[in-house]
Amino acid sequence: MKGSFTTFLWFQRRVVALYLFIMTFITVMMYVEPAMSIHVNHIIYMHVVTGLIFSLYVVFEFLSIQKAFSQMETRWHHDVFIQEGLNEPKTYEQYLYRQFFQHIDDCHQEKMLSIVRSKKEALEFMTSWFHDIKTPIAVSKLIIDKSPQDTNLQSISDEMTRIEHAIEQALYFARTDDFNQDYFISQTQLDIIVRSVIKQHAKIFIEKNIKLDLQVEALEITTDKKWLEYVLTQIISNALKYSKVAGTITIQAEEDSTEVRLLISDNGIGIPLSDLPRIFKKGFTGMNGRVYQKSTGMGLYLAKKLANKLGHELTVTSKEHAYTTLSIHFPKGCDYYPLTKNKSVRP
Repeated sequence: MKGSFTTFLWFQRRVVALYLFIMTFITVMMYVEPAMSIHVNHIIYMHVVTGLIFSLYVVFEFLSIQKAFSQMETRWHHDVFIQEGLNEPKTYEQYLYRQFFQHIDDCHQEKMLSIVRSKKEALEFMTSWFHDIKTPIAVSKLIIDKSPQDTNLQSISDEMTRIEHAIEQALYFARTDDFNQDYFISQTQLDIIVRSVIKQHAKIFIEKNIKLDLQVEALEITTDKKWLEYVLTQIISNALKYSKVAGTITIQAEEDSTEVRLLISDNGIGIPLSDLPRIFKKGFTGMNGRVYQKSTGMGLYLAKKLANKLGHELTVTSKEHAYTTLSIHFPKGCDYYPLTKNKSVRP
């Protein structure tokens, strides 16, 4: 953001006009005054010298302003203006502008702190509410489980499970911005995590008579077990939701010299080609979401966001009315140092 010298001259036109007026006045007075017998060559010489001095002053002023502005640019870090270390303003105009911009920055920072405080309070309330509501849900499910033969109670239990899933999704969404305060990166076995998530969905596999083709070996990956389980839960839940009755879900792992890949495939309704570029957008439900009204458009968004925070990559391939494959890429030799800065390790 630097202006040209021509632009600078345009904004200095009053100074230039004042210089021209003064030199014209002096020249006229020297020429018409009878007592002053000055040769024309001397007047021309005076104009050349004063013009050169004035030109040097203008150039020096331009360079000084450019240097001062460049220094101000270096004091802008992460949307914060740091006034300490700046050279003192050389003109009254610079002084006024600097005070004005500092006032704007102070107001901006105060507003941002107020927003952060409000958001923190709202998050604390939401987190507390999420945990409080889990207790009556758990108690209700225990009461229902005492009457396994009652089909009506079992239907209520299924609805309670959906409520519990929705609450968990909201809780994870609320905590994504504070991800670095609650994670623990470690070496773990991929098959253990996958089997744990599958066990959580065993009832749905049985109810929909969906066959599971599991081809996951004991491959070692670097991740956070809890957050990865949530990512897998979103992907497998989607696969179960959009799979046909008596369909097949295939989960397989691959490894090469650069990464480990986990592929979750179903032979369900697939995803329209026009929807594929947007399935990870927040709130996007697509054509399938209009058919299956229970879709919120948040599951894959959260899965993608959390996978990226873990240093993993989430990709998808699909053919409508044929299959959908979600792949999680675990790169080898990933640098987790940016994730571990200023974090509190979960016990």
